[in-house]
Amino acid sequence: MRVLQFTDLHLRGDPEAETRGVKPQRSFEAVVAHAKAHHSPADAILLTGDLADDEHASYPRLADAMRELDAPLMVLPGNHDDPAALRAAFPQASAVLDLGSWRIIGVDSQAAGAVHGEINARQWEMLENAVLNASGRHLLVALHHPPLPLGSEWMDRIGLRDAEAFRQWLTLHGVRACLFGHAHQTWDGEVNGVRYLCAPSTSSQFVAGSATYAISDEAPGYRWLELHDDGRIDTDVERVAR
Repeated sequence: MRVLQFTDLHLRGDPEAETRGVKPQRSFEAVVAHAKAHHSPADAILLTGDLADDEHASYPRLADAMRELDAPLMVLPGNHDDPAALRAAFPQASAVLDLGSWRIIGVDSQAAGAVHGEINARQWEMLENAVLNASGRHLLVALHHPPLPLGSEWMDRIGLRDAEAFRQWLTLHGVRACLFGHAHQTWDGEVNGVRYLCAPSTSSQFVAGSATYAISDEAPGYRWLELHDDGRIDTDVERVAR
C-alpha cells in the first residue's frame, strides 16, 4: 500500500502571499505535481497539520487539490488550524484508515490556544478503541506534534506534552511507526521498536539541531511510504525545487 504524507503547508488566503520568503500555495502545488508524477496513484493521503497559516479560507482550495488525487484522506489539525473549518472542508476524511493488512490511526494533538501539543482524554479513548478492533492489522499512528525530542531546543519545547507516556503506549501496542510534522524537517529513527518519521514542510524548512528558531534553505518536500503485508515499511522523502 502506498501512502503520501504532506505536512505544514501553511497556506494563505491569498495564493500569491509569502511566508518566510516562500509562496506556500505555489510551493505546495509543485510538491503535489511531483507526487502525482512519481508516486501516483496513492492508496491514502495523510495531511498532518498546519495546513493553513491562520487563514482558513484556504481549506476549500486545498480540498479541491486533494480531490484531484482521488485517494482516501486523513486530515489532522496542527496548532495553526481551525478544527471545525477543517471538518467542514473535508467531510469525507477519516481518523482511521484500513488499507489491507494495515490500520492508520490519526490523533488530534492540537491544544486549543497553544503551540505545543497534547492528547486529551477523548483522543486516548479513540486510540484504545481503534487498537481493540484492529483485527490483527499492522498499526501506524499519525499526529502533528513531535512525540520525541529532536535535538532542537526551541522545537522540543513546543512538541507533544506527556510524550513519554504516548511512546510507551505505542510500544505496548506494537505500533510499527508514528508519523508527525510540526518540525519542518526530516526525521527517521527508532525507539523501543517503534519507527518515528517526520516529513519536511511543503513550504519553508527549519534548521535541524538549532537551539533557536532558524530557517533553512532546504527545498520543500513530502514523504512517501510503501506498507508491506509483513509489516515492513519502505519510505523516503522527496524534495522539490521551487
